[in-house]
Amino acid sequence: MASQTTARPQGTDEHGGRGCGCGRPGEGCGAVGELTRLRYFHGQPLGALDLRREQAYHLDKDRLRNRLLHGWGIVCGLEVAVAEKRSCRPGAADAELTGVTVLPGAAIDCEGREILVRRPRPVCVARLLGEAELEGLRREPATVYLTLCYHELHADPMRPMLAHGCDPAPDCEYGRVVETYRICATTTAPDRGPECEPCCGACGDPCLELGAIRDFDPSKPLRPEQLDLGGRRRLALHPFAAVTEINWVHGATYSRDDVNALLDDGLEFRLSRPVRVATLRPGVVELTGVDAGGGRSGNIYAIQGEFVGLPTDELVDRFVFRRTTAETLQYGDRLLITLRGDFVLDECCRALDGNHVGGAVPASAAATYRPVGSPYGSDCPPRPSGNGVEGGDFVSWISVADRGDRT
Repeated sequence: MASQTTARPQGTDEHGGRGCGCGRPGEGCGAVGELTRLRYFHGQPLGALDLRREQAYHLDKDRLRNRLLHGWGIVCGLEVAVAEKRSCRPGAADAELTGVTVLPGAAIDCEGREILVRRPRPVCVARLLGEAELEGLRREPATVYLTLCYHELHADPMRPMLAHGCDPAPDCEYGRVVETYRICATTTAPDRGPECEPCCGACGDPCLELGAIRDFDPSKPLRPEQLDLGGRRRLALHPFAAVTEINWVHGATYSRDDVNALLDDGLEFRLSRPVRVATLRPGVVELTGVDAGGGRSGNIYAIQGEFVGLPTDELVDRFVFRRTTAETLQYGDRLLITLRGDFVLDECCRALDGNHVGGAVPASAAATYRPVGSPYGSDCPPRPSGNGVEGGDFVSWISVADRGDRT
């Protein structure tokens, strides 16, 4: 059960600073005032304020262009991996083994600001949380969200040569602004922003979600299976629905009894955001059997099925499709599973981003049946379906073990 704390997210920047500017802007997504620029003429008096306004004009234009033409989200990289188990506080009796590494990458937040992580960044998650949050997590582990936030630092201190007006010259001013970032952690899920039209709608949380850490206990080391990257937003004007979990292992081999029991119980699809129940029609999910064992081989046949227990509500974020025929798969056969994402629409009438890239959509931890043979190995991390383009087929398959195969 997730913690209900609303404490301000803690964080750290690449220069070692603490704190996190993760608040929401008050005037909508990347609110931009009236755009005015300097009109230069000979003999015009210019001051520091004029030059700052000139910079602000170009920054506002660039960020408005980013937001309206490209949207916001992770552009590339920024993967999160559990780091080598080592103490975040060497020598301490209660060493925190909660290290992760954020890999290089780039993002644009919902105000159109560009965020660049240039080198791998080790992070001890427990050190980003407040003491009240840590105490609550020790009592009851919950989900912790790791986020990336745009941040600015003042640099190059110097003494001004002249005073401004009648005021004495200040002892120090900064001559540069460094555009950098902070990595934050919080037990409150980031606001994903408007559901349908982000152009003129309110901004979501300016901090982008890098990943969620399930059942986070600051007194225990992290395990790779605790990382959930399904909530990451890829760069887009609209976040498309995607398949985040299934109840089978793609490409794996199961016993004949388990495959047939799975088909009778139903194949489950979990989604990143709700889709319209009315679009889950016959033909959207297609099951195909392939004879591949001993004896008859090479035949392809359709397996009839139906959606199970769909609610009467307009939207649903999970659904189950089960077999309705008595015909069973035999030893050595293969089952092909196709979900036609082009025809599954979300509340904004956008199609499911279904492409099963790399076969990397993970199996649910609650999946009932376990394979007897694993699929080919991959070093790529689990990820939801999709390639950032609306629509596309989600394709998967599983095989039936040969007779007598129990390994």
